[in-house]
Amino acid sequence: MLAELDRLVARRVPNAPAARKLAERWAMLPSKGVGDAAVLATARTLHAVVASSDEKLLAQARLAGLSVLRPRDRARLELRPPSTKSRPRATVKTRPTVVRRTRAGD
Repeated sequence: MLAELDRLVARRVPNAPAARKLAERWAMLPSKGVGDAAVLATARTLHAVVASSDEKLLAQARLAGLSVLRPRDRARLELRPPSTKSRPRATVKTRPTVVRRTRAGD
């Protein structure tokens, strides 16, 4: 993770230096693989919340059964629970059977 942040700092991505400095304050965990796959595998193993602003990573994390923490605006964060893999089922309301009466003689 630090190597990725170092690349972002070298490319002068806004806020990358602050992200790099913040990352130094936390313990690094060993993981297998690279990139998003490694983040997801480690988070699944630890039952951790994935914090990121990367929408693709957050969508993958929710589908993998993980909660996600994302920036909502400058001063707020949003914690979202894991998504269900299937779409919620719609409620189907049945209409009563309409009985048409005919007049005598028709």
